[in-house]
Amino acid sequence: MHRRNFLEGMLAGAWAVPVAEAMQPLSAGQAGAELASQVTIYRDHFGVPHIVGETEEATFFGYGYAQAQDHLEKMMLQYMDAQGRLTEVLGFNSLGRCYLHFIPYEYRWDGDYLQRLLRTKKTVVENKRQIDPQTYKILNAFASGVNTYIRENRAHIPAWIEPVTAEDIEAEERSNYFRFYSINEALVKLTNLPQEFPNFGSDQFAISIEKSAAGKVIHFEETHMPWANRFQNYEAHLMTPGKLNAGGISWFGSPFFLDGFNDRITWSATWNFPNISDVYEEKINPRNSLQYLYEDEWKSVKVEYETFKVKGPRGAQSITLPCYYTHHGPVVKYDPEEHRAYVVKLPNFDGVNYSTGMYRLMKSQNLEDFKAVFAAHLIPRWNFLYTDKDTLYWVDNADVAQRAPGYDWRKPVPGWTKKTEWGPYFPLESFPQLLNPASGFIQNCNNPPWLSTLNSGINPLDPAPYFQMDKPEPFDGKKGLNPRGERLLKILGHGKKFTLDEVKALAFDTYVVPADVIVPLLAGAYSALENQVNDPRVGRAIENLKAWDRRSGEGSTAQTYLYFWGRSYQELFSPERFERFLKYSRYEIDLGSTEEQEMAIAALKEAIGRIESHFGKADVAWGEVNVVVRNGKFPMDGTGLFDVLHPDAGVEQDNGQIYDNDGWGHIMVVVESDPKEVWSLLPYGESEDPKSPHFNDMAKLHSKHQLKRFWVTPQDILDHTESVWGNKNRIKELLKNS
Repeated sequence: MHRRNFLEGMLAGAWAVPVAEAMQPLSAGQAGAELASQVTIYRDHFGVPHIVGETEEATFFGYGYAQAQDHLEKMMLQYMDAQGRLTEVLGFNSLGRCYLHFIPYEYRWDGDYLQRLLRTKKTVVENKRQIDPQTYKILNAFASGVNTYIRENRAHIPAWIEPVTAEDIEAEERSNYFRFYSINEALVKLTNLPQEFPNFGSDQFAISIEKSAAGKVIHFEETHMPWANRFQNYEAHLMTPGKLNAGGISWFGSPFFLDGFNDRITWSATWNFPNISDVYEEKINPRNSLQYLYEDEWKSVKVEYETFKVKGPRGAQSITLPCYYTHHGPVVKYDPEEHRAYVVKLPNFDGVNYSTGMYRLMKSQNLEDFKAVFAAHLIPRWNFLYTDKDTLYWVDNADVAQRAPGYDWRKPVPGWTKKTEWGPYFPLESFPQLLNPASGFIQNCNNPPWLSTLNSGINPLDPAPYFQMDKPEPFDGKKGLNPRGERLLKILGHGKKFTLDEVKALAFDTYVVPADVIVPLLAGAYSALENQVNDPRVGRAIENLKAWDRRSGEGSTAQTYLYFWGRSYQELFSPERFERFLKYSRYEIDLGSTEEQEMAIAALKEAIGRIESHFGKADVAWGEVNVVVRNGKFPMDGTGLFDVLHPDAGVEQDNGQIYDNDGWGHIMVVVESDPKEVWSLLPYGESEDPKSPHFNDMAKLHSKHQLKRFWVTPQDILDHTESVWGNKNRIKELLKNS
């Protein structure tokens, strides 16, 4: 094998070795039974579990049990994915076929091969003694809760589902960071890759006491995530007297809240664009493809062999494939003609305390605790917004290594010289950040850090010109704003105080910012080209658009015209030309240009034809087009196409309807009072069981533009309890002490 080119013959011998027997189930033992006796799960009228445990281990045991009750199969697929074992369940296509493939709706790079290449589970097993001891107890307890549910329901669940371990859960957290956070920024530096990269997104903002009509800090977050993949959000509330009182959302299979609150603070995360990962170009020895050049010496490429058990039409079979590494990291691409290999370097590649960072985030009691998590570089990326009853704080968090000048760190760099080796990570003190800005608000909708409030004072070039993935200019102005950020800056920048209802209403704000340019373009085009157009349907559509309030409400026929105009424009003239309308530079488009006008009218004529062919008429309410199908069909407003604050997006069907399965994946509004007032919503609901009332109860609220209360106090939880698992009197002890 060592005489072959790197990826040559990787599939040789496939289907040759029979699968070994499955691992033996783990026994929950006495410890699991003891934890079960110490926890109670109170489910409210929307199925949200409020979990009360006598110890933190008992509480997280209950959380594992509750997640398994609601979505066992999806969380188990997450664990199998992290282990590089999906082929055992889903077959050969899950192997990844040894190339890098991106699945947009999954927001992840695909394939068991990639997981093994990244050593996602193997490193955890090798370095498990380095996991923080208290965190390990939490992981073990959560796993015990999952396993207890599996054991109790063994006869009714798929045979492929096995008990999990603490290491499996840490591997899943590592998997999230590697494939969702880290490797994306490396692979975009390679050219000629076959996949399209997604537009990641989320929104967050907070207003100060001075900007709040009630004189209380208000925190707003909404994640932008698919609603029906394995990367879903799940809502819960965890309580251990004197130790923990936190609520928020986890991804399926995770014990920890990425967005949430406890009795002292609130936090939320949005996608940021730091330059955290690199690609190294290695020179390969033409005479020996398992050697690479470093500092004028040939070094050996490390090879590890991984065996994959593959479900197939002839039963379970095995395939063994090599994984290749240089000292920079795993090899992801090989060019045999040029004798080059391309290697990704990821932050904290050997780390096994990803869970510790999330756990400490949930336990933070003040800003000092909160910042300590990022100072320790336990969470590689994300914008994080923090509030307490007095404070607004935001940080563009990123594990960015200090790098040598003279190289383009947004492209592959030479791997044959020590000059390109990473230095230490930039310290927290150097990150772009804001503390109680004079504007009275902070917002981030995946915009550059210097646009997170008015007159932020943040230098785009700090702490280094290569810190951000997108190359900033010294005076970039508002060019980096997307429509969501532009909308929030305009609203929150007003010199007024905001009521709670006004903040909640922003969750469903559907103002289409790009329409401020598109509608005048269409109106001017029709006025200039009316004699050439000679189509009264176009004139009626233009009058409809001119009278429109530019909100994509469910009753809006203008929004239907604009949506199909956008889709037609993309297909007639390219997605890139359409993207101009979503950028702040849209205001530079020459609306009087004959070329621009002709393209705009051509797209509108095409759009009208599509609407009529699908619906039999031209004037169609947006709620007839945009719907959620979840044990029923519910009209929606919002639009993902034009990047509104309330994005509802999905797959366009053959009948012209859009079946929403994407948009904001969770909404939470928190008033920093004592106790906190919290409103929230999951777009689908807590349960994956179509027979459960919690399969679509929140989808119905979503359609009606309503949020639900997230109950916080023991009395409120008791007053709104629908069902109880465990000792129903346990929470009364909290009431006695509250």
